[in-house]
Amino acid sequence: MDRQVARIDVAIPCYNYARFLPECVGSVLSQDVDVRVIIIDNASSDGSVEVVRELAARDRRVEVVCHEVNIGPHASFNEAIDLARAEYFLILCADDLLTHDTLRHGLALLDANPKAAFALGANSQMWRSGELPRQQGGGTLTGGAAFIERCCLAMGDRVPAHAVLARTAAQKKAGYYRASLPFCDDLELTLRLALIGDVAELRTPIAVPRIHSSNLSAPMWSNRLLVLRERQKAFESFFSHEGAAMPDRPRLSRAVRRRLGEAAYWSALSHFARKRAGEGAELLKFAFSLNPASRFFPPFGHLYRSGGIARRVGAIASLGMGEGRR
Repeated sequence: MDRQVARIDVAIPCYNYARFLPECVGSVLSQDVDVRVIIIDNASSDGSVEVVRELAARDRRVEVVCHEVNIGPHASFNEAIDLARAEYFLILCADDLLTHDTLRHGLALLDANPKAAFALGANSQMWRSGELPRQQGGGTLTGGAAFIERCCLAMGDRVPAHAVLARTAAQKKAGYYRASLPFCDDLELTLRLALIGDVAELRTPIAVPRIHSSNLSAPMWSNRLLVLRERQKAFESFFSHEGAAMPDRPRLSRAVRRRLGEAAYWSALSHFARKRAGEGAELLKFAFSLNPASRFFPPFGHLYRSGGIARRVGAIASLGMGEGRR
């Protein structure tokens, strides 16, 4: 295949993920589309360079950039944006896998909706082994402003921003990933892309993460306070920069702070019930800083939105009696 006719560039940044690369790259090359794969190795010390060079030697669709010094993940992401020249663009983590047929269906959905700036898949569960999901045809279209509001009201929860299939022109217009956001940089960039156009949403995940002990973001997801703080930073960054001119900015900014505070409040009570008083106190302090009214009025609305007040209160009560385990 002539590299100049690739419809999509898939960039795969890598640091010490030699054991994951063959499957990751294979999940891209098996897609029934004209694709160019750009592997950016960040001075790996585990043999990744040898692996990527072997992959490139076997398939001319694979290109390799090898750094002698680790420039950090954000610099690699942004280098990938600079290298993109196809009509469409996607960054795939080296420890993730594309689902079957996802590029063909994703490009078809974007082709059919020229006002869409990018496509997201459905939420995915961590993948251990077995058959990967198969992408289904079709999808839905959401206006950019409506998508941003939905993200704000959900505090960025369940937004599969780890795999964004973007029009390259929109990606370059949205700009770079921000190094000031070490964990939720992808969420913030997704909000920026939604300012440029509509959002196409596929019925199946675009990519699935793999479970392993060396996952770079694993420490964050086990720390509820850190998760909420990082999401707060992402929304504040968005509303302080590209989103500052949105007509609904004041209302949405207040809404996301209130929702984050409500989530922190109930998470604090859950931590107290599990006898993790120090973490609970920090979460409660964070909750009051974002939503002062919760000092006097418990935010029961969050329980209704997150799956039912009886279920959550019952879970906290059982934990308090020593019956619950997480």
